[in-house]
Order: sequence, then structure tokens, then C-alpha cells
Amino acid sequence: MKKLFLNYQVQEYENAFFNKGNSDKELMLKAADVASKFIIKNTDYKKFICVCGPGNNGGDGYYIGISLSRLGFKVSIIDALNEKKKSPLCNDAFDEANKNKLIHDASILNEGSSKTAIVDAVFGTSLKGPLNKSLVDLINSMNSYDQIFSIDIPSGINPNTGVELETSICANKTISFVGRKVGLALNQGKISAGEINFHDLGLNMKDEIKEFATSYKFLDIKDLIVKRSANTHKGNYGRILVIGGDENMGGAAIMASEMALKSGSGLVSLLTQKDHIKASLERNPEIMAISFEALKDKDPILETADVVVCGPGLSESLWSEELIKKTMQHLTNINSPAIFDAGALRYIAKDPNSIKGLNGSIILTPHPGEAAALLSISTNEVQLDRIEAAKKLALKYNATIILKGSGTIIVHKDKIYVCEEGGPELATGGTGDILAGLVGSLIAQGLSEVNASLLAVATHGAAGNEFMKLHGENGLAATELIPLIRKKLNNK
Repeated sequence: MKKLFLNYQVQEYENAFFNKGNSDKELMLKAADVASKFIIKNTDYKKFICVCGPGNNGGDGYYIGISLSRLGFKVSIIDALNEKKKSPLCNDAFDEANKNKLIHDASILNEGSSKTAIVDAVFGTSLKGPLNKSLVDLINSMNSYDQIFSIDIPSGINPNTGVELETSICANKTISFVGRKVGLALNQGKISAGEINFHDLGLNMKDEIKEFATSYKFLDIKDLIVKRSANTHKGNYGRILVIGGDENMGGAAIMASEMALKSGSGLVSLLTQKDHIKASLERNPEIMAISFEALKDKDPILETADVVVCGPGLSESLWSEELIKKTMQHLTNINSPAIFDAGALRYIAKDPNSIKGLNGSIILTPHPGEAAALLSISTNEVQLDRIEAAKKLALKYNATIILKGSGTIIVHKDKIYVCEEGGPELATGGTGDILAGLVGSLIAQGLSEVNASLLAVATHGAAGNEFMKLHGENGLAATELIPLIRKKLNNK
């Protein structure tokens, strides 16, 4: 797992380092040396254009250009915002680059070259938007090159949220220093950064400062996978009840229950529309499927459930509302954890008090639109700061939150996690239902709410990555994740 920091945390840590008598220029030169060596190692290009801003990130860029030039490469450096006052360190770096006759007009970008790499050092973490037209044009010109190395963070990306301003550099690789930035782990920042290389420059921020969030991959938490004893039986792996599947929407609940079955739950039940019973039994006869209409007041299917997943395939119909109300009433009498997804989230958004009397722990699994409804704000507001939105959801609903998206966010109490797995291949109908069933299954098998959420999100994303390797990012059918997830959970 990797510790992530906000921009101000990194700046304060660096300032404290300098206040102890350490040289800021020496640290900048060290960063330039590390970056130059990384760039040379990762390209066979012999020509470079370094595009530098007026801050210390620009100073890094000037010294990188000087270093590459001294090593025999052809280097041109652009003073991207020459009308802006430079920081003292940047000014020193500019003067040295100018003495070496490396400064060129920005028009050289228009000449283009298939064998010239761009070094992006325009903004780094000092970005304060918005971008004017000339900067948008500059970034678009830089993006026309095949190889781009960004220094610390791609220009145009908010370092704290990963949100793109009017545009951003689309780097092949990003070299980041001192402390890992939150904005590189989620939203457009995760995409624009390309492959991220981190170097602490000999500083020890990760061990001295409390992180804002933690990013992780499947390999970081694979040891959470439930291990089975030889002397065991189905009762040891939990009873999960999936509730969902309104008229014409039966597939969502069937997929969620199938995922629960094939990820290791001991016993899986499905409460759904009577019209969907046949389809469920034909696909998965192991799943005990009954209709809401056949439900008794104290039905064993409800009374014996260790965990409940409610919402896949539910709508705003009277049938769905009655089913959700019945579920909520039942959950006030037992101590079972509950995962609410899809239609159940829309119900909760209309009546936030509906889950306040529940005895068991609660997990909400919204996408940005559902999160917006739950917070009574716009989807755009959620996307502008997804971590803040997830924190507000956790506080408002006293729940563990899985906020899906590019860099899925998990908030549990005061802990924030960002999953690095998964990509655009998962942007298709039904993948959220698969995730909800998987979270419920892992809780039923004995994992805590937070560990089940961490493992489910990472396994789900890693299965998406596996699909992309096999087939590409287009055309994933949600049920194709199920065998891939099963393989991951069996360490295959």
C-alpha cells in the first residue's frame, strides 16, 4: 500500500526540511538528476523540448534540460509563461539555461518531430486555475508529441483531486517526488499521469507524516482471501441474501447472487420478482430463489441471512418500495450487515432516515450520480472532489462508502483508500451488481466490512484488468468478470 498526501502536506514537509538548514537548490538539483536519468533510461529519443513554468516545477525542468544537454542530447527549453514572475530557484535555473543558449521560442513546438520527447514542467503542484486559451493551446501542442514525461504531476491536473482543468498533459510517464500526490491516484489524474515513477529524494515523508489517504492494488491485500480448512462445511462460509430484480430488471439481482455463489459464499438466496425465479434456477440451481409474494412474515430466508445485499435491479415502482421497506424493517430486528446498491440507494436518497434504525453495519456502493442524490448535490460537484463527497456520505449515513469511478474510493470511519485496479473496461452495465454481490459474499465468509470492501474492489478491478489484457477495453459483459474474479480469489 502507498501513502498519499495532499499538496499542502508536501509543501509543509519540504519547508520544514529547508528550515533545518538543508538547501532547497541542492534538492532541486537532485530531483533534476533523478529525473534526467529516468528519462534517458525510458526513451531512445535523442531530442528533447522542456517546457517550463515560473515556479519550482519549472526550475526542475530547466535543470533537467541543462543536464540532458550536458550529456550530449539536443535540448530546447521553452519559458512557457515568460510574463510571470519566476520563483528565486526557477530564476536561477533559467539564467543558467539562458547562458547555455538553451532557451527557445514556444513556436518550436509547431515544428514537431516523431523523435523528440517533451518534458512537461509547466505547473506541477503549483497549479491555480483556470487555464487561459494560450495555455490550453500550449498543452494541446505538447500533447501532439508521442513521448511526454511529466515532472511531479501532469500540467492541468489538480494535485489534490485529480480533476482536470480545461485540459491537461497526457503523459506517458510521470516522475513524482517527496510525497505521493492524491491527484495521481484518481479521476483524470490517474489517466493523464500514465506510468508513475516515484522517488523520495532521500526524504522520509511517508514515515514522518500521517497520510491523507492510502492507495493499493490487489497484490497488497490478497492475503485477505478467505482460506478454507479441510475440516469445514457450507455453514462456515455464511448465508447471503440478495434482494432485487423488479419487473424487466431481473438480471441485476441474478448476477449479484451468482457472484456471491461463485466467490465462496456457503449458502446464497435470492428474493426477487416471481417472473425471475425460473431464470435464476435455470442459470444457478444452487441459489435458493423465492418471490416477494411468497415471503412469509418470519421467513427463514430473512431470519437466517448473515448479510443482505439490497438494490440490484430495483426501481421506483411500488413493488420495489414495498420490498425495500420490508428489508429495512427486517434489518432493524437483526444484526446483519447490509450492502445497499442501485435502487436501494435511490430510495435512501429520498428518505435518509430509512437506514438510521438498522442494527448491523451499512455499506453504500454508489456511482457518482447516486452519490449526488444521496448528498442532494449535483454529479459535477461530486466529481470535483470525489474523496470529499465520499467522506460526507460516510458521515451522513454512518456507513462504509464505496464510491465507484476512476480510482474507486473506500471510506471507512477516518480511513480513506483509493484502489489502483480497474479501468474503462468496467464502464458497462452490470459491473456494479457484480461488485455488490462480491462485497456481500466476502462479509458472509467472515471478513470485516472494510476488509471485504478493500478485497472486493481490488479483485473486481484486477479482473477488469485481466479482461483488458485478453480482449481490450471494449465489449466487456459483466458476467465475464465472474470467472475472472473466481480465479483471482483462488490465486490462479
